[in-house]
Amino acid sequence: MFRRYLINFKQNVQIIHRNQQFIQRQLTPLRYVAAAPEEQTQLEQSHIDEAVRLNPLLSRVPEAQWQKAYETFLNHGLNTSNFLRIAVGNPDVLARPKQRIIDAFENWRSCQFGEKLLFLLLTKYPELLNVSDGLRLRKHISYLKTFAGTDKNVWKLLMNSPDLMEQSEHRIEEKVKYLKEVMRIEIPEIIKSEALSKPLEEIRCRHVFLERLGLFVPRPKKANPDEPSKNPRLYQITNTSEKTFATKVCHVTLIEYEAFKELYERELQRAEDDADEDEAREGKRGYKK
Repeated sequence: MFRRYLINFKQNVQIIHRNQQFIQRQLTPLRYVAAAPEEQTQLEQSHIDEAVRLNPLLSRVPEAQWQKAYETFLNHGLNTSNFLRIAVGNPDVLARPKQRIIDAFENWRSCQFGEKLLFLLLTKYPELLNVSDGLRLRKHISYLKTFAGTDKNVWKLLMNSPDLMEQSEHRIEEKVKYLKEVMRIEIPEIIKSEALSKPLEEIRCRHVFLERLGLFVPRPKKANPDEPSKNPRLYQITNTSEKTFATKVCHVTLIEYEAFKELYERELQRAEDDADEDEAREGKRGYKK
């Protein structure tokens, strides 16, 4: 099946490749080197210098502002290293009024992740401190919990897909439904992956490509979820660059996968156009009656 399917579109590869510029974009969370030992309780000039080296935007922040923000973070349980990581990842935090910083911490504490897990989340994704609407935050966290099951699972979701905070419930639900009902993926596997941070169109495209290559077969509905599967794991499908997905997961070239993407997009467009034409014809028939 693998060879037969590839033959159907390989003849288009060279044409598409000549007319398309391939841009591979791999998003990776920034990892900043801590500029102070964990037990450090004083902010020193060497710490500030290291932070400025990592993010030159911080050179505009006056020393007094550094100290004021540092004291606020320290009073709320974060050590020097955590403070510096947040400052480097989200310099705007340093310019905020003290009460706004406090409110941000209290809003996130209401999510019941626990101090240790919360600080891990905020130091990995400092932009989450930009969330200012506590009511909306709690409502969104409650929604995520409806399918994640527990507070810790919601935390795991955000550690893998922090942009869930910016997605609508409808958009998230579409992806969860596709993963569960079409791909037959169990919730624990979804939580461990970055799938929910990807567009539904990308998830569907990769899934269909694997299916047509004979490399992915949905589990039977009544199958034991603990039974081993020969399918690639979800994280291999969604947490990989296009090159890695093509070459390591699908065992084809990147050019072949890019060709499929373009052909599949045309296929979907034709199906959509046909559906519109059918709807228009049905409307004319109804009008004549």
